[in-house]
Amino acid sequence: MRYADPNTDGSKIQFKTQYENFIGGEWVAPVKGEYFDNISPVDGKVFT
Repeated sequence: MRYADPNTDGSKIQFKTQYENFIGGEWVAPVKGEYFDNISPVDGKVFT
């Protein structure tokens, strides 16, 4: 069985456009507001 890709119709998973850092038990935004892309090691595509 194949699941729908995240953030598409019928998907069970939704990715946010950006995530904070989990530090000291809480989510904290970057100090300088700089976010970066996460690259999948499977296919080299950006997934968040």
